[in-house]
Amino acid sequence: MAIEIANTTAAMTQRALATAGSLKAFLLAHPVGVAVVGGALVGAGTYYLMQKFLKKKEEEPAAA
Repeated sequence: MAIEIANTTAAMTQRALATAGSLKAFLLAHPVGVAVVGGALVGAGTYYLMQKFLKKKEEEPAAA
């Protein structure tokens, strides 16, 4: 009985440490990923708007 409890506790502790390690990596990487995606969206939006507003409008020839 004591060996089973010790094995179960050790397994739970190892799983908890693995989860804590992956959580730590996620918390470090998540803001960087959000910043990269946000920057890409801002850049793409700015490019689209600049193309839209700076495009020369075609003038219709004046009817004579």
